[in-house]
Amino acid sequence: MTRPVIHYTRCPSVPTVTALAQAQGLLEEEFRNDADVDFEFSSVGFSPKLDYAPADRLWLRNAGHAPAVWKRSLGVACKVVGLAFLEGRYPVLALHGAGIASPADLKGRRVAVFHNPDSPFDLMVAQQLKIYQSALQSAGLSLNDVEPVYLPRFRPGAAKGGFLLSLFQKGLEALEAGEVDAVAASIPPDGGFYPQLNVVYDTRLAPERIQRVHPSVLRGLVVSQALLDERRDLVVRIVERLIEASERAARAPLDALRTLAGDLGQAPETLAAVYENIPQGVRLDLNDDYVASLATQKEFLLRHRLIEHDFDLESWIDYSILADATVLHRQRQALNAEI
Repeated sequence: MTRPVIHYTRCPSVPTVTALAQAQGLLEEEFRNDADVDFEFSSVGFSPKLDYAPADRLWLRNAGHAPAVWKRSLGVACKVVGLAFLEGRYPVLALHGAGIASPADLKGRRVAVFHNPDSPFDLMVAQQLKIYQSALQSAGLSLNDVEPVYLPRFRPGAAKGGFLLSLFQKGLEALEAGEVDAVAASIPPDGGFYPQLNVVYDTRLAPERIQRVHPSVLRGLVVSQALLDERRDLVVRIVERLIEASERAARAPLDALRTLAGDLGQAPETLAAVYENIPQGVRLDLNDDYVASLATQKEFLLRHRLIEHDFDLESWIDYSILADATVLHRQRQALNAEI
């Protein structure tokens, strides 16, 4: 009889605790002697798959929350078992000569929205619109007060330096060509770019978490219902190892930064320039603030028709996995202390 395969994927564009756990060898170590199941670990981008064949029914994904919300809205049977909130720099930028120094100056202006018309769910659109909304709200404005200019999305692998640098380069090109007046893109750690740009607003300055949240900040660990039904024990063990990985990162933050930078194909200084407190930001939790942020995002996606079907958020979250994994982790720590 063919052994079932658990398909475990993570996003290739953002830091995740799964990447740390794999680099540290924790997941391989945990399941090395499990003869009744196979694991397939991979780093893959957004997949529009909604129907899962029997052989693909057992899966976990550690990535931004928005695609998972989209899939759940279309009836994919899955649960959120953990969330992570990684604070970072997500500024709105304009050229000095454009006369845009503050969010209030965005009124009536053209803002760049890179998009992929071939995708049934456009993650970049969801992110950029939320960043612009946060900036505009700080000045009492809304998305109705700006003119979105939809520009063809670049291929993430088309430019050297990784996703973040690629987005910045395309945004700067659009500004210099006069196609738009403002873009949402992080500045890379190269002082040569700064003299050209005004940082109109940075979402990390928003006082409330629900104002700072967008797809690249809030990540989730989402598990297929089939895997929870058939092998819940394995999910608990996986999450326990993710807890261990985040604790190791807290003890050695520079090592964690270098590991994640290598995984994402970026220089450590580039990653450090965007994200704050990575060890804390990749740690899984289901506290009230994280859940409220997820609820805010679901409502945002629904309001802007990025998803078309609502669903009950609370029933989508399984709190028991993280709770049981935490207990297991404490038991293992106690056992190791006795040895």
